[in-house]
Amino acid sequence: MIRRPTLVAVAIGVVGALAPAGVALADPARPTDYGSQITAIEPAVPGITAEIVGGDSFLRLVVEPGNEVVVTGYAQEPYLHFDPAGVVTENEHSPATFLNASRYGATAPAGADPTLPPDWKIVATGGAYSWHDHRAHWMSPNPPSGVARGGEVQSSDVPIVVNGTPVVIKVVTTYLPEPSRLPLAVGAAIGLALVLLALFWRRRTGGALLVVALAATGIGWWQFQSLPSETGPLLVWWVLPAVAAVSLLVALALGKRLVSYALVLLAALELAVWVWLRRDGAFRAVIPTDAPFWLDRGVMAATAVVAVAAAIAAGVAMFRLPVGDG
Repeated sequence: MIRRPTLVAVAIGVVGALAPAGVALADPARPTDYGSQITAIEPAVPGITAEIVGGDSFLRLVVEPGNEVVVTGYAQEPYLHFDPAGVVTENEHSPATFLNASRYGATAPAGADPTLPPDWKIVATGGAYSWHDHRAHWMSPNPPSGVARGGEVQSSDVPIVVNGTPVVIKVVTTYLPEPSRLPLAVGAAIGLALVLLALFWRRRTGGALLVVALAATGIGWWQFQSLPSETGPLLVWWVLPAVAAVSLLVALALGKRLVSYALVLLAALELAVWVWLRRDGAFRAVIPTDAPFWLDRGVMAATAVVAVAAAIAAGVAMFRLPVGDG
């Protein structure tokens, strides 16, 4: 027989093991209140494409085969090199290599000397690469002074050299208006409706939780696939709700037993962690995903409501079951 405290401890332990995994990875794109847009590439050159990805977090450069491109660092040193075969290398002597490791800048070691000859290290193939270029986004977690929402924060240039010709990528950053709260309200209402429906239908909140777990998995997978691999998209975005969905399928198959309620509680805690990790997306103007922002926010709100209700229902049911009814 599995004791109730043991099941609760297992549930909390699994969540604790999964949550840090999502936090401890590289510096990925996160929700933001700023939008960066490439306004021009001057002079216009064929075979070169630039875009902003991950909200405003990363500048992505795509170079067609046969072209050679060097991206210039902050001290006018060679920072990135795209060779004609599509191999992308990064200069280990460039301070930009280390400064660009974080959205808001990291510390460059003493050995990062822009005056030294380049020390190239392969970082990508296929002629495409994304990086935190601090000339292409707002470099503070605090709002810009004197700029109203909707106003321009900065305009900047990212210098590159294409086949020996100096080229400038022009970027404009804007302080975006606040997002609508309507998707959150609608999502919460849908979540409440799912809970009420489950309570009236054999009191199976696990079924309602399975619906939002599958929706959360889809939203998380959409976000994961929206970002290039070098930007560090987090597996936890979709793995955490997917694990919750599997737990719920097992729980529903087992019926009204102690272990099934424990699995529902585990899934509810996993989804609560998922919502917590993505909480900034509820109130920031930009979410780093290709999914519609209203859909992302609506699913998050529905998941939060159902997870809380299911956790309470499962916890109460576990301790009401007769001892030995596992």
